[in-house]
Amino acid sequence: MRLPVPPASLTRASIVSAATLGSRLLGFARDAGTAAVLGAGPLADALMAALALPLLARRLLAEGAFNAALIPALARAEATGGPAGARRLATATSIVLSALLLGFAILGGLFMPALIRILAPGFEAGGPRADLAIACGRIALVYLPLAGAAAVYGGLANAGGRVALPAFAPILANIVVLAAIVVIASQGLIATATAAEAVALATVAAGVAQLALMVRAARALPAAPRDLKGDWRGARAVMRASTPALLFAGLAQLRLIIVAAVVSADPGSVSALNYAQRLVDLPLGLVGASAGAVLVPLLAAGGRGAGREASGALVAALGLALPAALGLALLADPIVAVLYQRGGFTVEDGRATARLLAVLALALPAQGLERVLAATALTHGLTAPVERVGLASLAACLVLAAGLNAAFGPAAGAAGIAICGTGSALAMLLLLARRGLIVLDAPLRRQALILFGASGFMALVVAGLDAVWPAPASQSLAGLLRLAGLVAAGMVSYGLVVLAFRRRRAV
Repeated sequence: MRLPVPPASLTRASIVSAATLGSRLLGFARDAGTAAVLGAGPLADALMAALALPLLARRLLAEGAFNAALIPALARAEATGGPAGARRLATATSIVLSALLLGFAILGGLFMPALIRILAPGFEAGGPRADLAIACGRIALVYLPLAGAAAVYGGLANAGGRVALPAFAPILANIVVLAAIVVIASQGLIATATAAEAVALATVAAGVAQLALMVRAARALPAAPRDLKGDWRGARAVMRASTPALLFAGLAQLRLIIVAAVVSADPGSVSALNYAQRLVDLPLGLVGASAGAVLVPLLAAGGRGAGREASGALVAALGLALPAALGLALLADPIVAVLYQRGGFTVEDGRATARLLAVLALALPAQGLERVLAATALTHGLTAPVERVGLASLAACLVLAAGLNAAFGPAAGAAGIAICGTGSALAMLLLLARRGLIVLDAPLRRQALILFGASGFMALVVAGLDAVWPAPASQSLAGLLRLAGLVAAGMVSYGLVVLAFRRRRAV
């Protein structure tokens, strides 16, 4: 028998979901603003290379993956040592994580030229892209220790039932960067190196704001750090336990970093790749949030129905990711034009970004399934196999992206993300199915076929309307309304097919 979800849990889940959606929408506004002031050329390339590691840290630490290791450890520490035990663990974890990231930031700043050669080997040494990337990178690395401390305080707040302020921290961070972009535009600094450095500085300011909000959220909790007495052995255990969860939380970003390094010799490709990935991140982030907030607690509760819960989560992830992927691929040109094409972001920038978006969208279903499968595997203690699959996926991505880029160009190089994501998802699916942790029965296969059929019908409807509906100027109200109409038509056609099959089964 499944226990009912307490009303407080539903309220907290609603708060987190609303905040996640708000953060993603503001993230779109932030990226559109960055595109407007920098375009998708050498300046934006330099900034995106410089922000690669801070963005990875945000993905790993600020979006909840670290909580999967910290919160259970805090509960165990409190059970054995009371509030003082939990406080010692929180203190030690905060110091260890922040010190590691501070050390990395210092070393990264000292060796930034070498780091940029690794992240963007196509940047000419001593050239304007490399020099600006070095300057912006040294600024942006200050974000790393701030993110580490914020992750621990956010975990404390969540463990204590305080979810509102931590959930709204990413919204505050986006607002800080947006404010900086408004100042840049008002000062006439569009398409300047000063604008890129200002955005990097704003990223650090956003980290300060997030940390302040997390500290406030955890204030007065019994486990909140108050002195330097720490459980250092426990902190090491937390760091080790968090490794596989952090690896899979950052897998999409790590693949993006690899592909960005591979295509960096082509001017504009690094920034276009990052702008395209931000559009893919919205549905992907929603799948990840569902896996963390809904699936993991159900699996942690155990029971004979755990395999079916995971199978149902797979169907739900596919039901969101598959139509989103086809929609992004089919409507890449109008989406990029409406959202990004203004200011310093030219028509040619839009074409390059749209080509990469159409390719990256193909990776969305596999990446969505990866989130669910990784959450299932880690909840059942399959740490070592998950780590092996993730590391093998990254190695394969490097080889494939390099080969495809050399043969066919940046868009083909980006296809390595989709290929390796699919391979990773299939490997984990087989791993879990062999252990009975995923039920691949006839009902699951039937539901998957329905989703594929509905998505195919949606694609035909959207492609047909796109072909017969003349495209107005992208930055006009008519262009926005046309895009909204195409999206709405796709959603309605997809939903009608799914509902029709469900009614047929019910009869």
